[in-house]
Amino acid sequence: MVRRRPATGAAPRPHLAAVGRGLLLASVLAAAASSLPVAESSCPRDNSLVRDISRMQQRNYGREGFSHITVTGALAHGTKEVEVWLQTFGPGQRTPIHRHSCEEVFIVLKGKGTLLLGSSSLKYPGQPQEVPVFQNTTFSIPVNDPHQVKEKGCHLYALLLCLIQ
Repeated sequence: MVRRRPATGAAPRPHLAAVGRGLLLASVLAAAASSLPVAESSCPRDNSLVRDISRMQQRNYGREGFSHITVTGALAHGTKEVEVWLQTFGPGQRTPIHRHSCEEVFIVLKGKGTLLLGSSSLKYPGQPQEVPVFQNTTFSIPVNDPHQVKEKGCHLYALLLCLIQ
């Protein structure tokens, strides 16, 4: 904020309170930026517009026959509202029973399997729903609902979208 020039023609002077607020805001922003997550060295950031999935890093998290690729994600690519994963399940493979604080959408690209889905709305989820999934099917997992995906008889290739809220 700049004060108006007095009628005598003197040079304008900055309003010191505005300068102080600006410095305070800059220091708060710098402190906040230092606590933001940073891409790990094992997860180099790639801001390319077009990326080749076949060249992306695959992980199996210690489970033979399982492959996970983060196609786009917060740490690797800076996305804020969505993550996309490509997962492959070998014969007999399954995810652990788990839940997410975000919605999740699966698209089965190839193969077949079973979705086990519990409900977070029940005090005791009881027996989960068992739903067959196969090529060209899609299903959505509500926020915090426990679920598991199992491969059934052949390789299962699934594209997963996690909608971050």
